[in-house]
Amino acid sequence: MKNIKLYNLYIFISTLTRNIIDIYSIIFLYQSGINIKDIIAIYAIIYFLGMIISTLSIKIGNAIGYKYILIFSSIISGINFLIINNTKNLYIIATFLSLSIFTYHPIRHYYGINLLNEKKKIGINLILIYLATFLSSYFIIKKINTFYLVIISIIGIIPSIFIKKNPPNKIIYPKKIEKYKLNFFIFEQFKILFILLEPLYLYLISKKTSYVGLFNIIITISSIIYLYFLSNKINLKKTYKYLNIIFVIVLLLKINIKNKIILLVIAFLEGIGIKTNELASTVNLYNIKNENKEGYLIICEIIFCLTRTIILCIAYLLNINIRTIMYILLIGIFLLSFQYKEKNNNRF
Repeated sequence: MKNIKLYNLYIFISTLTRNIIDIYSIIFLYQSGINIKDIIAIYAIIYFLGMIISTLSIKIGNAIGYKYILIFSSIISGINFLIINNTKNLYIIATFLSLSIFTYHPIRHYYGINLLNEKKKIGINLILIYLATFLSSYFIIKKINTFYLVIISIIGIIPSIFIKKNPPNKIIYPKKIEKYKLNFFIFEQFKILFILLEPLYLYLISKKTSYVGLFNIIITISSIIYLYFLSNKINLKKTYKYLNIIFVIVLLLKINIKNKIILLVIAFLEGIGIKTNELASTVNLYNIKNENKEGYLIICEIIFCLTRTIILCIAYLLNINIRTIMYILLIGIFLLSFQYKEKNNNRF
């Protein structure tokens, strides 16, 4: 129980600062004078490096303890705020952002799988994540000083130090990933990239980072409402296809509407679609045998990063503008509607 509390505290602190990096760094890069084509290149490099970094994070974490990877990740997270504000070198920015992202998310999946396999209650974890998400957007609206964000990132080291060290396991790679999962993972990356580009697209419309923060607060509110009041009443196996098609329509409306008030209404509907997809993704990603999770996560992270890299490289080479990219990504999100299946008896 103590270990779970420490992990929850770490997640709260890390989500608070990482949301600012993960969601708003694309805006910070644009504000620093980097053009959109080069920003696309930066994220292509981030995801290319992510294949290597996520693999090393899991392998090294398995050998020495995942908590040490989280400690390292917190330090890199703090450094990132300084990097983004003080350099325009694409390779330095991409390297540090990739280190921050892929020393964190694969390890978070590792602990998430552990909690579900051990049938631990994750309600408090979700509450803390949403609270941290609110605060992240609030900090953006209030334009909090970078110095404080660095300090908060470093504070995240404290609870991670006391998390129980995991015993090393033999890494067993799955012989294959079932086709329905593979298809879902590939098409899901179109959604991930759409959400990545969305803050910059909204900033180009509003010219205000605070507006993007408000937009994300509304998304968070609708996600909470969906998760706590609607999710238990919805059978994803039967309804996911239709809910995701509605989600695509909502996103299509968003990139064809520039009225900032109407866009905030759309944000509420978008939050429901995002949370529906997160639940479906969790079912697919976390439905594995506990003892095989390390090798499985490595393969999944490679699939995620490789797909994103290919899409962004194509966009970069063809010099496609951001709006057209988002239209193309919508096609992938639409195709995602037909990829979700639940096979609870087929576990690695």
